[in-house]
This record gives sequence, structure tokens and C-alpha cells, in this order.
Amino acid sequence: MKIQSLLPLFFVPLAFNAQAKKIATDNRLTTDLDKMVQKEAVAYMQDPARVGISIGIFKDGKSYFYNYGTTEIGKSELPTSKSLYEIASITKTFTGTLLAHALVDGKIKMDDDIRKYLDGNYPNLEFEKYPITIGTLTNHSSGLPQFLPDQSETFKKPMDSVALALSDFYKNYSRKKFYEDLHQAKVDFVPGTEYKYSNVGTQIAGDILEKVYHKSYADLLSEYITKPLKMNQTIVGTNSAQLLTCYNEKGKIMPKNFTTIFAPAGGIMSTTGDLVKYMQYHLGESNMYVKASHTPLVNNKGDAIGLYWRLHTYEDGTQTVYHTGVHLVFQVFCRYIRQKIWESLYFPMNRMENPRGNCMILQIIY
Repeated sequence: MKIQSLLPLFFVPLAFNAQAKKIATDNRLTTDLDKMVQKEAVAYMQDPARVGISIGIFKDGKSYFYNYGTTEIGKSELPTSKSLYEIASITKTFTGTLLAHALVDGKIKMDDDIRKYLDGNYPNLEFEKYPITIGTLTNHSSGLPQFLPDQSETFKKPMDSVALALSDFYKNYSRKKFYEDLHQAKVDFVPGTEYKYSNVGTQIAGDILEKVYHKSYADLLSEYITKPLKMNQTIVGTNSAQLLTCYNEKGKIMPKNFTTIFAPAGGIMSTTGDLVKYMQYHLGESNMYVKASHTPLVNNKGDAIGLYWRLHTYEDGTQTVYHTGVHLVFQVFCRYIRQKIWESLYFPMNRMENPRGNCMILQIIY
């Protein structure tokens, strides 16, 4: 099958008292694609809260990049394909890709009890003798909480306060403390039977990868993904000086990534240039690692989950592969979708839910 693909990635820090005006851009407006991007990007930027957008497109074997607005309030510098963003829970797809390597290479099995890889005794990580398995970590059916320790009260605060509170709490939170807190986690249903989104589960998946390969998560990311794909600007880290500034809707600067503890769940930073390469790699369904990462472990009425990738089948048989992410003041949307419904779903900027801080959309059309 001939593949056509499109990948836009949007950086949208929110501005204070911005006014609708002519938007700075490097779009040359010479091709139909240029004009399509211009129409959607300018319409999106008319919201006075938005500061800048970076768009990366891979189509018919070529990559294209467009930039709008500015990188920072009060400046006139366009973002570029090398501007660094937090990609939030899109990170989970990287962890899933690494798990696919471990699965295909015989390092793990999806039905392995995770306690096989944990130091210490965790009788709490089961329900009625049904254990949490690696597979249930990847499809968020393990029953583990979203955060350790429980942060439900924190999330009742205004979002700005949540970002600051979590940043302050986790800045000195250690892996040792994480596993001490894991002893207090409670599983309320048979793993694999219900959906419960969990950053905790993804962190454990990352730790399992480190144990079976005897390498750090950052080293595994480099060895199996970023180095082979020449994604030279994709990193795991916190408070990078190159990371673009994030604002709330009032123009207040918000904290950057607050911890490396949950790096496998949401700690990767990347660029449009690098993510085009990553998404191009994931078009290769003949690649055994890509195929494994897209293979559904849960399938319910057209919705499925592979190794963190979400899969949806429409009534007409059209399939999408996608993942979303919200990182306090960031939002990310990523999907593959077949060409025949491209026009009705192209550039879903207006469908973002309360976009705050950095807002990304990654989309492939094939």
C-alpha cells in the first residue's frame, strides 16, 4: 500500500492580553499544503491566549516545517523544528516501543507477574490472587493509582496550584520513596478487567526495562530509538534551559517538568524535527517492534490498546492509532488516520480540551 502521512506538532504557550493580529510565520504560501496549513494555523492563533505554533509534516516521503507566532511573550523569535517541548504522555509510546523490543527479544512476557522484577515483597499487588502483569501495565488495567503517593486532593485545587504543588512535592521524591509508597497501593479489581489510568504503572514498566537490560531508561531510549533514528534532540530530563517557556491562560510562567521519577510516563522532551522521524518509524508496520507495539492487548467495541498506543476502528473499518497526553499545563494529541477520512478530521485544533501551556498535535495521514 502506498503510504501518505502527515504529522503536525503544535507548541502553544498561552499568552496574557494578546490581541488578534497578523501572525508572524515562515510559511511561503506557494503550495496547496502551505495554504491548508496557513488557513488552520491562523484560525487557531486568533485566540488571544495563544503565542506560537510549530508544525511538522511528513508527506509523500518528504518533511515540511511551518512556524507561527513567537517562542516567548515579548519576543519576536519564531519557534523552529529544533524548539524543545515536553511531550507529556506521548512518552508512554516510547516506553511501549522499548517494551516491544524486550518482548520480541524474549526479555519479558506480557503475562509476567510484575513482582518477578521487583525487589521485596508486595502481596498488595494482586486482587483475589490475580497478579498485576506487564500487559496490564501497558493498557492501564493494572488497578494501580495515577500517582504515588495519592494526589487526589491536590487535583481538587485550581490547575495552576496543582502544577506548583506537584512540582514542589516531587522535586526531592526518590525512587526509594516511590517503592516504599508502592507497598501502600491498593488494587480494587482483578487486573485486566477495568481501565484505570496510571503513571505509576508506566514508571514500573520503565524500571522493569532497566532491570532486564541492566541499563538506564535514558540509555535504552538512546540505544533503541533516538540514536538509530538520529533523533539527536530527544532527551529525558528536567528544567532544560532549551525547553520553551510555558504559560497559563493569564500569562503566568508555569513550572517545567518536575521530576525524573515518572520519566517513562511523561519525562521525554523532543522537537518537531525529531518527532517526524519517530512517527515515520511507526509507519513501518512490517518492523517487528512497531508491529508488537501496535498489537492490541485489549479490544472493546472497536477500541483497543497495544503497548500504550490506543487503537480505534470506525464503523466503516477505518482505523486510527493514537495517544494523547496532558502534562499539567500541556496537552498533546497524536494519531495515525487513513486518507479517506482525512478531510473531516484534519487539524483538530478546535477539539483540544482547554489547551494550556504547550499544546501539541501529532497526526499522520496514510
